[in-house]
Amino acid sequence: MLTVDEISRGRTLAEAEGMTAEIGEAVALLAGEALAQDRLAAAREILEGLVAANPRDAVAWALLSAVFRRQGEPEAARVCAEAAARLAPADPRVRLARAEALLASGERARGRAEVEALAGGDGGVGERARRLLAAME
Repeated sequence: MLTVDEISRGRTLAEAEGMTAEIGEAVALLAGEALAQDRLAAAREILEGLVAANPRDAVAWALLSAVFRRQGEPEAARVCAEAAARLAPADPRVRLARAEALLASGERARGRAEVEALAGGDGGVGERARRLLAAME
């Protein structure tokens, strides 16, 4: 059981329950698969549980941002993306989630600037950023 005193010292439910980083990553992967399959309600439930258990998990916040964005809740998406960006400002996945949330919430110039900065990268983030830029043309 997690006490108020432990919470005030920064201990998370995940730590109290012995949830390892590997388990957290596996849970996030399940949520990501649900998101890819357009099972938004399932992805949202998984991710809300994950961020409740470990509010320091930037990738979970970024994924939850994507869920809210796809559910048509741009402000909720933005809040989650900002939380992720505070936790891991250099992570390209987090930066892309924030850029997409900015675009969805109407901050097109800031969102586009971030997408442009990511478009030169390798891998899935760079590819997605390039596709976003092409769609904005």
